[in-house]
Amino acid sequence: MKKWMIFFVIVAAFLVGANSYAPQLAEAGLCEALSAKFNLHSDDVRVQASPGAKIFLGDIDAITLHANNVEVNGLKFSHFDCNLYGVHFKPLLALADRQVRVTHAESGEMTASVRSEELEKFLVQKVEGLTQPQVSFEDDAIRVQGRVKLGGLVTANADIRGHFGMKGSKLMFIPSSVNVEGMGVQVSATQLANVEIYDFAGFPLGIQPDRVTMRDGILTIHGQVSNS
Repeated sequence: MKKWMIFFVIVAAFLVGANSYAPQLAEAGLCEALSAKFNLHSDDVRVQASPGAKIFLGDIDAITLHANNVEVNGLKFSHFDCNLYGVHFKPLLALADRQVRVTHAESGEMTASVRSEELEKFLVQKVEGLTQPQVSFEDDAIRVQGRVKLGGLVTANADIRGHFGMKGSKLMFIPSSVNVEGMGVQVSATQLANVEIYDFAGFPLGIQPDRVTMRDGILTIHGQVSNS
């Protein structure tokens, strides 16, 4: 009987330790796994599991990620918030490489904010053939002005207006109008090709952005977990 009591005490002590420390181990492993694409700090990731020992089976109740000034694939987000629920991972693989790689999340959502200065940098890079560019933001509208070459000889003033939107996994600049003026001639058009700004394909944690909002020079990207 005494041996059984000792056994149960050891098991109980293990479970108490597992419940206390397993979430911390998962946080460290998840932060390490995301470090290839995010510049995160250990305090940016929180893991919740009850009981904590279920983490050793590859199950997590919730993951919360909150970070400021985080860069992902060249795009800097001033704020990044993500909540995942019903998260699953492969514990044996996590033990092997000391990283927690999420394989599936039952639900979740994300919001990420990008400042106008960062958006301006991307717009200037993506709008081809434009020199001396100037970008301004008016509520949810964007205005891009600059100089373009017509026929490789004449330089004209270009005034492009549009807004940001999502098309599949891509953040796009969607022009609504363009005016080109040079040599006393002005040409206007409304049918213009969209300009790809950023592709979220392969974004970490299975998050799929689906809409954007623009206010006070801040672009907020909204997304949710895609289980398809």
